[in-house]
Amino acid sequence: MDSHRSRRRRRLALAAFVAASVAAAAAISTVLAAGADPILSKGAGAATHTAANAGQGRWAIPPSRSRQPPPRRRPTSSTSCSGRTGSGRCAPFLPRGPSAIGRRRRHGGGRWCGASAAAEGAGAASSSPSWSCVVLGDLHLDPDDMEAHHEARGQLLNLLEHPEVRSPPGTRRVLSLGDLGAYGSAGTTASFEHARDYLDGFGLPLSIVTGNHDLEGMHEFATDRENLDRWRGVFGVEGEWGQFATEVAPGVLLVGLSTEGFRSNPFSSHEVRIGDGQMEWFEAVLAAHPLEEGWSIVVASHAPPMGSGLRVLNSVHVRNTCAWLNHAAGPAGRRFFHRAARSHGGIVCWLSGHFHLSHDYEESISVVRGTHPGAVSAFCQVGVIGPTSTRDGRRQSRILSSDGRTLKVWSVDHHVQGVQSDFERLRLDLEIPLSLPDRAKRAARGERIAPAPLPASVAIRPGSEAWFSAQTPREGDGCYLPIQSPSGEEEEKLLVDQDTEGAVCWWHMDNGAVLGIHDGMLLEYDAETLAPLGVLVSKEDLDGRMVEVAEDGIQVKLVADNKSSGPEESDVLTISPNENGSYFRIFQTNKWLRWKREQEQQAA
Repeated sequence: MDSHRSRRRRRLALAAFVAASVAAAAAISTVLAAGADPILSKGAGAATHTAANAGQGRWAIPPSRSRQPPPRRRPTSSTSCSGRTGSGRCAPFLPRGPSAIGRRRRHGGGRWCGASAAAEGAGAASSSPSWSCVVLGDLHLDPDDMEAHHEARGQLLNLLEHPEVRSPPGTRRVLSLGDLGAYGSAGTTASFEHARDYLDGFGLPLSIVTGNHDLEGMHEFATDRENLDRWRGVFGVEGEWGQFATEVAPGVLLVGLSTEGFRSNPFSSHEVRIGDGQMEWFEAVLAAHPLEEGWSIVVASHAPPMGSGLRVLNSVHVRNTCAWLNHAAGPAGRRFFHRAARSHGGIVCWLSGHFHLSHDYEESISVVRGTHPGAVSAFCQVGVIGPTSTRDGRRQSRILSSDGRTLKVWSVDHHVQGVQSDFERLRLDLEIPLSLPDRAKRAARGERIAPAPLPASVAIRPGSEAWFSAQTPREGDGCYLPIQSPSGEEEEKLLVDQDTEGAVCWWHMDNGAVLGIHDGMLLEYDAETLAPLGVLVSKEDLDGRMVEVAEDGIQVKLVADNKSSGPEESDVLTISPNENGSYFRIFQTNKWLRWKREQEQQAA
């Protein structure tokens, strides 16, 4: 009952907040239309620019209508971090379970911060609304080849002094998205210590999550737990699963999610797997920092969540079911993060690496609408620094900066030569208001929050085999099964022949699955997010065949297309769903299990 009442109170508070946001947007639109200065006065449905947030550009809703400004927690002896975990402001630990939020509000002990301290800014975070953060993708640091990474570190530190990026001392930090060690030595103690020394060279507080290769120390550690604990020890991360949450500015929370599995993954070891405990923790963090209290949340994970809208992927990640968070974990597990972002409404930015691809694709940033009016989440791909790590020849990092009102997402070009100043390496990719009232105001004015257009001189167009541009089923761009109209009559949706060059065909199966031909392969797509899930038939096996759906609407048949010298007409292959209802095939088994078998064979 208490849980029901608590949820009902939160829903009522959110409804009041959204109503006030919409009213604020309408009032702003009216003022702007009249040509007046857009400063809101007190009154019914109007927002108040209070003294508490004057100069920060944050609009506060009158308390009678909605919320008080978010509390500014000051660390005490029980909540401040020390040693390598002393950067920024650490929020209290959130116990697991349905009553976690109530316990959090009664008890302030413990910590759940995983940030690592360096020279600047250790201790309590500044109360300044301005902040900046260097974001590093997959590092794969090779001790014998560090020149490019040292150069990039200097460039990034110089760019923190750019007039549009600069924030006061104590408000700057660096965020690493994992995959620290070079191929062949990743996941070892030596790789962690080498990466720590490199990251300490920034002289900034560090926040860090694990990537799939960070648990690959198979010769040194027998279990994922041992490997993860060594990583935690080297970087001083206190989160049980390598997770962290740090308040980087008043009302702005940076949250990190770490992969926990490599040896224990059911299929590909390189799937970025988040376990049930960490998912419960994340859910509790979101509940403790609700939209109606004005929180803005930035999330970091090594791989992006399914449903992020990032469509430029590595084809090998799609084939091996390791492109997304919890890619092969089943529908509920792989959709959890997308659903959480949309329903919370306050996750303004989600950063991820993993693909080793640059920011020079139209879809390297995707803005997804939430379930609340004006709520959007920007999912941002982060490139790599190392010349041996890049898959498209571009080397890039990101910088986040904020004045307290707007979050700016920047690209930094490390590969560009001949610039007169490092400032020329900086490119603004996205601006997003941090407060829901500001986003509602833009929506009322018909302004869509979207990435800035890429300069034609740098934009990468389709055609490279190094990447895979996922398509999304849309009305009129492919082959559909006949579907029932409301009157019960079938509506034919077959619009493009399969043998049309470049055709993208879709089948919505009777069991709810979605299949499609794209890039010469037969793929399965997640039915809710319409993101690529896995490969049924490779290019080689599909060559010279047509796809037909059996009369039961569930089985798929591959028949000869009669236009090539390939398969005989009688050569028909039938594909049935897997036991769990999915169709995609497992091409890559667990690396740890393969290695163990090899060890046993050698011993025998």
